[in-house]
Amino acid sequence: MTQLSPGTGASQAKGRDEFPILANSTYLVSHSMGAAPLGAKSALESYWNEWATDGPEAWTRWLPRIGEIADGIGTLIGAPPGSVFLGPNVSVLQAALATCIDFDRERNEVVYEALQFPSLTYVWREWERYGARISVIDSDDGRTIPTQRIVEAIGEQTALAVISHAYYISGAIADVRAIQEHCRNVGALLCVDAYQTTGVYPYDVTAWNLDLVTGGSHKWLCGGPGCGWLYVKPSLRGQLHPSVTGWMAHERPFAFESAPIVYAPSMYRFGHGTPTIPGYVVAQPGHDLIREIGIDQIRAHNVQLTERIAAMALERGLRVNTPLEADRRTGWVGLDFEGAEIAYQQLIAQRVFVDYRPGCGIRVGPHFYTTDEEIGAFFDALDAIRR
Repeated sequence: MTQLSPGTGASQAKGRDEFPILANSTYLVSHSMGAAPLGAKSALESYWNEWATDGPEAWTRWLPRIGEIADGIGTLIGAPPGSVFLGPNVSVLQAALATCIDFDRERNEVVYEALQFPSLTYVWREWERYGARISVIDSDDGRTIPTQRIVEAIGEQTALAVISHAYYISGAIADVRAIQEHCRNVGALLCVDAYQTTGVYPYDVTAWNLDLVTGGSHKWLCGGPGCGWLYVKPSLRGQLHPSVTGWMAHERPFAFESAPIVYAPSMYRFGHGTPTIPGYVVAQPGHDLIREIGIDQIRAHNVQLTERIAAMALERGLRVNTPLEADRRTGWVGLDFEGAEIAYQQLIAQRVFVDYRPGCGIRVGPHFYTTDEEIGAFFDALDAIRR
């Protein structure tokens, strides 16, 4: 089992041998794309071998594996077995949720924040064609939104609020527990997009009594693209009938019955057409590593490193666009200065992997495999570029 030993310094990060890219780069971009574990390569090879050996009979193993991988994600977020399902990405999964809502009623409002990830705003804006009323909650500083402002925007006509657990532009954490309590009081559903936090910031969907949560695997979960996921509170599942659907959502998919669909009573009701098995199986080894290490340990390690990143940035007079208080941010720090985008490009050329976002600057995201020495190497490279 790969673990960070309690009390060790950040320079003693474990599990590095699982990630080949760490041997020839400084990898500080796990908030955007987690490093590829060796287990993912083995999983792809196993998938190919099953396909090559058994042909269509491989489906008898692949289809149950969807539920197994989904339940594995559930263990990371406190979800009971059978309450998580997989999809190709969060945009598709939230679009499926949208089809579960009757926008012909008086309660037809969808609320989201101005800091929501753009892909999801594209999804929800299009539902204006079908009767949804869209309400966008403004931000004063482009990085945060007061909880009270969010609460006040969600009212008796709100069908659904879509709220980021952490904002992609700043890493600032939203108080989704308070927002969920308010939604419950006014009869609105809450969908939390937890893509920016899952795997590096502990939360528990059951303890927090959340309705709906979406996320994906290619950031902190080190699972690569193609494995999004959806959590539905078990008491809600039977009330949701998505029309973004397909034969995998049928109670008897291999009966090949004509329409109308008979929805699976399980979370398989959120299936679509033929599932993207390679994207799912390649993600599982990353999920397993996160589970073995433990998100609490990962969080402690990450906080130690992000505190150091913020302090070293401020020492250099850089603007930190992420909350300085650790409990108010997810796992990365945004640094901005004149020429930051050009500096980012030069860092990448040196295989110092970070990313850049307009309005935020260079985003630096250490993970459980990151060392103190790599933080130093990043600032050495940045100092040389700025000189």
